[in-house]
Amino acid sequence: MREENALPDPPFASLTRYPPDAPLLFCLPYAGGDVSAFWAWRQAFDGAFDVRVVMLPGRAGLIAEPGALAPEAIARAIAAHLAAPAPPYAVYGHSMGARLAFEVVRELRRLGVRPPRRLYVGAAHPPERQETLARWTGLGDEELIEELIDRLGAPEALRSQPEVKTLLVPALRTDMAWLRGYRHTRREPLGHPIVAFAGAHDREVVDPEMLGWARHTSSWFRLHTLDAGHLFLNTHGARVAEAIIEDFRGEDSPERPGEDEVHIWLADLERLPEVCEATDELSPREAGRAARFRHREHRDWYVGRCVVLRRLLREYGVETGVEELRTRPGGKPYTGTDLTFSMSQSGGLVLVALAWGREVGADIERLRPLADEQAFCEGALDEREAAEFAALPEEMRLPSALRTWTAKEAVLKASGDGLRVDPALFGFAGQQPGAAWIPDTAPEVARLAQWRVTHLPLGRAIGAVAVRSPGFRLRFETVRQGPQPHRVEAAG
Repeated sequence: MREENALPDPPFASLTRYPPDAPLLFCLPYAGGDVSAFWAWRQAFDGAFDVRVVMLPGRAGLIAEPGALAPEAIARAIAAHLAAPAPPYAVYGHSMGARLAFEVVRELRRLGVRPPRRLYVGAAHPPERQETLARWTGLGDEELIEELIDRLGAPEALRSQPEVKTLLVPALRTDMAWLRGYRHTRREPLGHPIVAFAGAHDREVVDPEMLGWARHTSSWFRLHTLDAGHLFLNTHGARVAEAIIEDFRGEDSPERPGEDEVHIWLADLERLPEVCEATDELSPREAGRAARFRHREHRDWYVGRCVVLRRLLREYGVETGVEELRTRPGGKPYTGTDLTFSMSQSGGLVLVALAWGREVGADIERLRPLADEQAFCEGALDEREAAEFAALPEEMRLPSALRTWTAKEAVLKASGDGLRVDPALFGFAGQQPGAAWIPDTAPEVARLAQWRVTHLPLGRAIGAVAVRSPGFRLRFETVRQGPQPHRVEAAG
């Protein structure tokens, strides 16, 4: 029964023509947005989805009340559409709409409603992070418009069309007030997949930050990065729609990484017992090494990492069978094609990076105390790094150490040097989390200065990827249980 003071359920705007059995896609726009945020999807989804945009308060003639954005009301409205036998459905939210969609899906679970097949989120920090708009509530209208244009890529026309500002600003402030008052509460992760979309040129939500959404599902997670900015619905809407259709139908097929793209896979071997038992997929040398492990857990981790890598290479068209992987002088493995890869393992976590036509290096480390802090500083850090490390508060030392170490490992794997090069000969002193790291090198390893490192926040671990180019589009997915990983696709 609805509470006496509950807000009215919002209406929906239907965007597409669709057959009776078409799946439903409920959409929540970015702050200040309305049905027009999804215009690009009218033709892109035609015949494939029944696309219904939630009409939020304060726009399209709807009156905005204080606190009128209510996930509970939206969930009730969606539940009403699903009361009768209905086809499968998904929920998409963009920017602020992603956070709203997340809370709506959690409320649907609380109500006992059949869960969506997917939660799709675009250009949004994970729920535990504050959204940028929440910090702008004190700005005047003109300042707010300038920030929207400069930071989020809103249309320049907002400066010169007062009638547009008159319509936009009230709705925007309603949404900003909801964001400012939002407080994330920890609950059980969602039981269905989350698929995320990021813009490579988004100045507010960089693609690695969206990896935080993976912590909010007990199922699998995927991230696509588009060659676009924050409002990629306006510029790449058809591409997003294509990716959603392929994903929802399970029709996505393997494609090689794009020239500006790196594909990252994360396997949690504790959730992949079948993979850890697939000893028949090992090479003779791998099988012999696996048999020599004394501890069952270590043996399973070794088998799992070998099988994960071989299955991934197979999905990208490199059939290894049970033969030994080829290696270059120095021991770096290669495929014999333009597909390059790098693998790292920390306990039961395996990180695999793949690129096309260029070298890539990857490393992962679990967040665990350093066995010997002094030995780490003396063996891994240059003088400036060691001084920075010593000046840090106790609680910041571990993540700082792991960011530095994973960056060095990723560079040395990408270059093919490995630990034949002393890690203390190059460093990353003075470089900030969130930006690409550039090595500061001693003269004898000046060649390493060409590499750029991107860190991957992975919850209970820190990852790093090194490539030569100044940036790349990140394609990330968690490996799932089963005979083969889910097939990949190059967003773009």
